[in-house]
Amino acid sequence: MLQTSFTITATDATFATCRRLLVVGVVLATICSSTCVALAKHRRAVKIPTMSFESAVPIQAGGREVNFEQHAAVRSFDWDQDGDLDLLVGGGDGRLWLLRNEGTAQRPRFPEPIPLVAGKRDRWGSSYTGVLLSHLVGDELPDLAVCHAGGQVTIHENVGTNTRPRFAQEGMTFSVQKDCQGRFDLADWDGDGLTDLVTGAFGGQVMWYRNQGQIGQPRFGQGQPLGDIRIAYNSHPRLLDFNVDGKLDLLLGVNWGTVSLYLGGEAGQSARLGKSRMLQWSDGKTLNIRKQNGDDTTPEIVDLDGDGVLDLLSGGKDGRLFFMRGVGFSSRVERFQKTLAQHADHLGVTLRDNAAVRAEVFGTLAALQADLASGLIPAGAREQLFQQLAPLAQQYPDVLSRAKFDLESGPHLPLLAGQYWVVLLEALPPARENRERVAKALGFQAGYRRLLVDLGVILIDNNTATPQHLDAMHRLMTAMPSAVWDVEVITVAGWLGSALKTQKIRSRSGINIFALPLGRTENSFAADSPRPGVTDVYLICLAHELAHNMLDTVGRKSRPELYERKFEGLAQAAGPQVVFRSPKSRGIDLAATKHNFQRMGAWDGDDASWQEAWKGYFKQQKRFDKSYTRGNVHFFLNAPQEAFATLANQYFADSQLMLEFCKSRWDAGHPSNVNQFLLIADYLSEGNDQVSFYVLRPGGDLTVVPVQLARDAQGRIVKVTSPGGTAQFDYQEGSLVTGFRWQPRRESGN
Repeated sequence: MLQTSFTITATDATFATCRRLLVVGVVLATICSSTCVALAKHRRAVKIPTMSFESAVPIQAGGREVNFEQHAAVRSFDWDQDGDLDLLVGGGDGRLWLLRNEGTAQRPRFPEPIPLVAGKRDRWGSSYTGVLLSHLVGDELPDLAVCHAGGQVTIHENVGTNTRPRFAQEGMTFSVQKDCQGRFDLADWDGDGLTDLVTGAFGGQVMWYRNQGQIGQPRFGQGQPLGDIRIAYNSHPRLLDFNVDGKLDLLLGVNWGTVSLYLGGEAGQSARLGKSRMLQWSDGKTLNIRKQNGDDTTPEIVDLDGDGVLDLLSGGKDGRLFFMRGVGFSSRVERFQKTLAQHADHLGVTLRDNAAVRAEVFGTLAALQADLASGLIPAGAREQLFQQLAPLAQQYPDVLSRAKFDLESGPHLPLLAGQYWVVLLEALPPARENRERVAKALGFQAGYRRLLVDLGVILIDNNTATPQHLDAMHRLMTAMPSAVWDVEVITVAGWLGSALKTQKIRSRSGINIFALPLGRTENSFAADSPRPGVTDVYLICLAHELAHNMLDTVGRKSRPELYERKFEGLAQAAGPQVVFRSPKSRGIDLAATKHNFQRMGAWDGDDASWQEAWKGYFKQQKRFDKSYTRGNVHFFLNAPQEAFATLANQYFADSQLMLEFCKSRWDAGHPSNVNQFLLIADYLSEGNDQVSFYVLRPGGDLTVVPVQLARDAQGRIVKVTSPGGTAQFDYQEGSLVTGFRWQPRRESGN
């Protein structure tokens, strides 16, 4: 039998008309209704959020599995204010249901569902419905909110009491986006003290309708997109303070059985949502209940088994309800310690041969990392977690300390150790003294220690890199401005063996580089370059991969104008026949581009031949081999994530040569190259009037010189003064260069 205990979530606070959430049992604002205070008294302890859950179990009512036969969307609420949680269900046929808990807060027992009505009204259309309780109209009692067919949300006033809700038959109806059909939630999204409306839809878009009325008299404005969410289909939003930081977050269930978490920012900001993270099973794999619920996940978060950790509930297309027990970090540490103790003498072989143990131990660490990365473990608990985990490295040095492992008998050991290192690092705030604690606990020495302590980078390579490798890596990364890149983990797949193909290391951010000796050469410049630009393959690969975590990740937020300029440069390199959307960072307008290709005879209009025509158009015209500094622009149009990273190959190999190379291309009628040079130079300058020029030679010899920049009133670079000479640039409108003049520096005595 499932157990439960009461907890206050964001929506609980909303229906009580709180202006702010209840966080860690403290009212964060003084304006709060008596209902809110009453709810606060029920709260027994802070509920621990988690990203990881055990397998889905069908919920029973009346001694058998609940089955509404059609779509079911579930929400939890203390219906009669008796201290335990009841369930509300929106059915797939327009009807609503109540599963009233006849057990206790610790041992819930649900009888057969009973119809939920408003006066004599027992049906809201004949399609998907959603239901919740929230104070919106009249007095301070929670009202019945129903999202139903016809793109409508209807609010029925509670005309009963706090312990015996009863709802008026007539209600206030608001129109929302098409195909919403029950996918909705209510919460104070912008922090102004009024409950707003948020809806999902069959197509996946999430919309926010700001409450422009007043307390007790809602009036929802025009819908606007809630973040840049493009997950289809059947998006079911759930608003709550998931990580207990006082800011509303978004859980989004979708058609495919998954649930994504978007952490929120400060109230009132337009771009409030962070990058999504998927909820997981306890073994670290992505949570997915599509086989159980038949599509369409409807997430609800509540502690239903009374263990202090929030659990996940969901309905779905097949009409059943499911419970997924949340796994807290304390129990994960215990499970990890237990597994180590059981298999310490032969863990490498066990992980190789026993998939169940492997899933358990890696899943435990991956779940801890997910909770840390999502901010679900508070500061005090993080220190406790570190103190629990750190001694294990000395207790099991052959498994968790820095060492070279036998990949034949223990192919998963370097990956297990690496994942443990990541969890230990992420458990503490990002400060040098904390990185020193981690390095000491793990036995990191010499170059490995310097990478970790100085740069916050864990190199996972099965201790194969030479001291020369490590010194050269440290030298190169130190020479890069620390604010322009963000990498926590570097793996070297070729030195980690075949296990990495199936067992990944989870981290906040990471890259993989090639397993190569130092000194192997590469000319990073094309044959029409003024001279060769020979560099070290191992290190230039490192620069390339680090650049993936520059403009497209860090810079996308810190320098959005440069992120947009990358696509403007791609459009220039591709020519006018390739049409980009507006803004260009939205990518290629395929329909308009196909129209252009067909009109000029480059495509016959048959979709089956499009890819061949697309590739052939760029391959057959040599100008496209020179419109990008490294390779045919066709590649970068198909893989725009490579368009900036590839520039690092030339810039860090020889920045001066890259500038001169772009001038020779300019003189040959290829004007787009110089904009690529200016893009990376401008990004690395951090918007200042100085940037570094690099020369990276085989073996790791690195020269770094400061170069002066001059900018116009719009912030565009108009002059680069380097040891090799002076480059000047003209602009008409926009950010792309229309004039390029180069004056080489004369040698002394000439």
